[in-house]
Amino acid sequence: MLRSTIVTAAAALALATSAHATPVFVGFINVADSYGSTGGGEFRAYGGAGWSINANSTGTAFQFGVPAATGVFETFCLEKFENLPFDITNYKADLNTETVSQASAYAGGNLGGFNDALDARTAYLYHHFLAQTLATPYDYVNEGARIDDSNALQAAIWFIEQEDATALTGKALALVEEANAAVSSGAWVGIGNVRILNIYTNTARADYQDLLVELVTIPLPNAAMMAGVGLAGFGMIRRRK
Repeated sequence: MLRSTIVTAAAALALATSAHATPVFVGFINVADSYGSTGGGEFRAYGGAGWSINANSTGTAFQFGVPAATGVFETFCLEKFENLPFDITNYKADLNTETVSQASAYAGGNLGGFNDALDARTAYLYHHFLAQTLATPYDYVNEGARIDDSNALQAAIWFIEQEDATALTGKALALVEEANAAVSSGAWVGIGNVRILNIYTNTARADYQDLLVELVTIPLPNAAMMAGVGLAGFGMIRRRK
């Protein structure tokens, strides 16, 4: 069941000003492979038990003959060095503005560290990917081209989030340059309605991955929504490490 604890406005403000964002449990999620061949996204996410999603769909047919449908949304990985097994059902999902990592690759502050704030440029790219309004052409219709474009967007996200410093070329570079221009010009400020879903199981709090989501896809109860307000303020003022 979704969290129903009452969160006061003062508590929401505390979330916005604390040293780290406080994750908010929002329910369960199932994940399946979709486009992309890099070991990252796109992934297709489904609301699991106790979580009904109004999906911000890409509006096109997905590969493997699965159509876009209510309760489904496309997402990308934030952590390159965490795995996401597809044979686990009903992962728990916390809404956050930071990644929560356990992999040793993030020790000592490497790759942004264990708690790494979402970059505004990543939020820009994901929002416009969902809205199909990226200035850099993204093919939502042709399967082969969409695989190439999702690989490029995943590479751009990993580069922005300091997961991979490999020099970018082609469309991945164009996507990063588009995001840089939007943020530096002030056309895009903060993280908007984009958040992180920390995906984990109950087994020793095993963290598996951090995925992108937009708040409009999650019908949060009032308490969690108030916490989301705090997260929104936090996302606007916190700088990346």
